[in-house]
Amino acid sequence: MPGPSQFEEVFGSLDQFPYDRSFVQHMESSRRSLEGSLFIDRVLKALNLSRATSQYPPKNGDALRQLYQHIFESKNATIHHKLSVVFYLLLDFDARNGTTQAEAFAQRDSIPKKYRIFMKGLWHMDSLQFDLALQYLTHPSLEPDFVDDIITVLVRHAKNGDYSLPLAYYHTVQPMIQSSAALELLFDALARSNVVDAFQFSRSHADFMRRQLFQRLILSVLGSGRNDESAERALDLTSLPFDSEEEQWFKECLESGDGKRLVVAKDTLLMRRIATGHSGYGGEAGTWGVVLEGFKTGNGGRPQA
Repeated sequence: MPGPSQFEEVFGSLDQFPYDRSFVQHMESSRRSLEGSLFIDRVLKALNLSRATSQYPPKNGDALRQLYQHIFESKNATIHHKLSVVFYLLLDFDARNGTTQAEAFAQRDSIPKKYRIFMKGLWHMDSLQFDLALQYLTHPSLEPDFVDDIITVLVRHAKNGDYSLPLAYYHTVQPMIQSSAALELLFDALARSNVVDAFQFSRSHADFMRRQLFQRLILSVLGSGRNDESAERALDLTSLPFDSEEEQWFKECLESGDGKRLVVAKDTLLMRRIATGHSGYGGEAGTWGVVLEGFKTGNGGRPQA
């Protein structure tokens, strides 16, 4: 079992030192991109090794040795956790030098497979290789950890409105989300991707949060612009099977709540009345074709003043 004095045995020759200037700059850029903390930073903090975060990435051999010693001299982490952090460092060596030091180290020192899988996932997250990260972080052997951070990063790094990665992570892992910020980010991703799924998600929460999410769904759908896609999303929203509470929340949001300020508020209420079999809103009659076209332009098919 390695310890503070086995540095050379673990890392071998440092002739091909991976932490050159370009690598350090890349990791600092990743740190800024990942809400100010790499996932290895989060691991170190969880192990009460916060001071070590300032030592990664090490800028020379002496700094790497100091980081290694700091890890093994800690009394706050189990041996498997310490070995897992070293495993992460060796993944850096492998990536830069084309070696397999990390896996050899893991097998030699019997690091449990689930620890290796998890650290590989976090390593790919820190490298901003999110699709590869999820191949590890969704492994069935893992207990979900750093869930809020993972969801936050995946949603905020989604490109061109494609939220497939954060939604794939959530649906596969089915984690408990702790922070309201992460919950709202996930819900927004759901709402932009599938109105029905977001609606069902809102119903899985207690009444207070359910109402907040329901209103958030309304504002997300109606605040996304006026075009063919937004009209279809509005149609999905107004065709949902609301219960009596949701029906009331819907009206309150658009008649007197935050949704009242939206240009399409009245059009949406009209769409809901048509969907539920009522003829028009406020004395106005309408058909789906007329109202949807009006929704795109913001006048609901009504004559402009």
